[in-house]
Parts: sequence; C-alpha cells; structure tokens
Amino acid sequence: MISVHADRDGNCTGSFDLGPMQRGEIIRIAGEGVSYIRYTDTALAEMRAAAARRGPEAAARADERTARARGRYLKLPAISAALKDQCDLDKALSTVPRNGAGVQRQPVVEHAGERLIPLRGPEGDEGLTMYVAAQGQPYIRSMEGAFRGSEISISFAQYGEPVKAAAPPTDAVVDMERGGEELLGA
Repeated sequence: MISVHADRDGNCTGSFDLGPMQRGEIIRIAGEGVSYIRYTDTALAEMRAAAARRGPEAAARADERTARARGRYLKLPAISAALKDQCDLDKALSTVPRNGAGVQRQPVVEHAGERLIPLRGPEGDEGLTMYVAAQGQPYIRSMEGAFRGSEISISFAQYGEPVKAAAPPTDAVVDMERGGEELLGA
C-alpha cells in the first residue's frame, strides 16, 4: 500500500508498505532533485533478519547500518530506483485514456457519503476502475483494481491541493550521495 500526497511537479509526502523490508515514509522534493526515505523499525528488523540468514558477517554489517538508519531519513537522488514510481502522479494516471475512448460508465455509487461515477477502461473486467465525483467538478477521487499483476488502490482525497514537501532537519538525515550508498546493502 502506498499513501502519498503527490502533485504533477513530482513533489510528494506520505508512507508506503510494499512488504518485507519496504515500509516507511517518503518525502520527495522535485525542485531539489532529492527524495528522503525513513524506514520503519519493522522494515529495519526485516533487513537485519535477511542479512542474518546470509551469515554472521552480513548480520554484523546490517546491525551497524540499520542502527545508523533507525529514525533517520535516507537522502537519495529523486531518480533512485527505490523511489521509481511512488510519487509519479502522471504514471498513476497513465492508464486513463486521455480522449475517453473505450471508457465504460457504470451506475453511480456512494462511498463515504459522496456520490461517485465508476469508469472502466477499454480492458473490460481486467484493469482499473476510476471513480469520479458525480456532483460538482468531475475530478478523479480514486482508482482501484489490477495493474501490472498487482492489486492497487489509489485515493485522490486532496486532489488539487498543494503538496508541502520540505526537507527533514539535517541532523535527521543520512546523505546517501555522500558515502552512505552502501548503508543498507549487506
């Protein structure tokens, strides 16, 4: 699960839980070309456990490195593979046909007190359903379904609101561009 507040400029803040060793918080600042990830204690423990399965040397390195990362943000280049698509609003919307061709409108539904129009893409029963506000400005509220073999759910609860992505205090950051690149590798 990924829960981020993202804009079309590439800024975002939020959290992610993509399974073992991939849980934490993210801040991406497009104008600065950097991202910050703070792994949860659970993710760091999973990293230590994975290293321990590889032997005592890997376990010792992982213990040292995860201790350094605990409670701190890892500063990474914004294009880092670890952050590939988490904050890319345009990528999330890339499956939506721009001209509406093939989109199937479903009967209006109510969710959390809001009337929504479900829209299905041309792929029929496979793929994503997009929910658009049925009253007022018809902007996207959420998307859910199968995408590239995974079940996803994306909420656009704060659509159109500015993203306030700010760098964490420097004493809470490990700069991965300056000697920290092997911090979590074992």
